[in-house]
Amino acid sequence: MKIKYTYLLTVIIAVLYLTCTAQAFAAKGVLGDVRIIHASSGPAHMDPALGDLAHELQTVFKYTSYRLLNRKPLNVKHRQVAHISLPGNRTLEISPTGFKKGRIKFKINILKQNRSVFNTEILLKNNRSITIGGPGFKKGYLLFNISATAR
Repeated sequence: MKIKYTYLLTVIIAVLYLTCTAQAFAAKGVLGDVRIIHASSGPAHMDPALGDLAHELQTVFKYTSYRLLNRKPLNVKHRQVAHISLPGNRTLEISPTGFKKGRIKFKINILKQNRSVFNTEILLKNNRSITIGGPGFKKGYLLFNISATAR
């Protein structure tokens, strides 16, 4: 009988903790930005606006040209969806869906003509950024650099 009470108490504490953590995150949300980058194998070029990402881009990706196409602020609450227009008549949807162990979980979806063409989830370390590859565009590819801080 004692084991059942201990187990029940543990479950109750865990549920309360998760509920409080989710509510705290939901109230706070996320601040950051999304940079849309065109990467290609054309003549060597590094957009000066990407200087802080130059090393990462050149070591992780094997392109020779990187141009910043757009930069959009990100200010969303838990499960709120931000919509960002992309070249090629596409839309990027990004939504923070959780926060665990110092990482923000995002759901990312790319739509073309209102149909999902790409869907993934990422874990981003709080106060950091990540660059992910996207769809083809003008003899190259779109890359998305996402930076965020839970607030």
